[in-house]
Amino acid sequence: MIVFLLGFMGSGKSFYAKGMSEHLHVPFVDLDQFIEEDQSMTIGEIFEKLGESAFRTLESVAIKQVYADILARSTKTQHKNDILGIISCGGGTPCFNDNMDWMNKHGLTVWINPAEEIILERLMKERKTRPLVAALTEDALKDFIHRTLMERKSYYEKAQTVVCQSDIPISEFVNTVNHAKNLF
Repeated sequence: MIVFLLGFMGSGKSFYAKGMSEHLHVPFVDLDQFIEEDQSMTIGEIFEKLGESAFRTLESVAIKQVYADILARSTKTQHKNDILGIISCGGGTPCFNDNMDWMNKHGLTVWINPAEEIILERLMKERKTRPLVAALTEDALKDFIHRTLMERKSYYEKAQTVVCQSDIPISEFVNTVNHAKNLF
């Protein structure tokens, strides 16, 4: 089983993917990082040079490629319900090209959904490393987070499990995911 971590930027997807990977000794892939390496461009450059539509197509192809790569690396002795790998998706990944339905059919989707205030706090600290929000004031960022979360909510809500706590230990996060995977 592949675990897909979903959520808004700053929700903790990369943090929990890395921690889960180390805890379970399975690979994880950050989808945006994979696309950047594959295209030899940053996500910002892809948006600027190719446009969002082209990026969303690349993203849909990439998620299927990463999924297949993880499955190909798994051993034959693993059980059907074993976690074989983790994919940390971009914030918009579930919202385009039927990606959410595809992920739900091919693995376990986990929406990391901390409070908007937590996301705001994290993004204020990381603005310089996030081109999409780098130029926003705190008030504009707060509005952007709220508006974008409302636009994406119907997609995120299709996740098979939700983690709302923003600071749970990795071991507790892994237990939550393990419990959820046994339900599917």
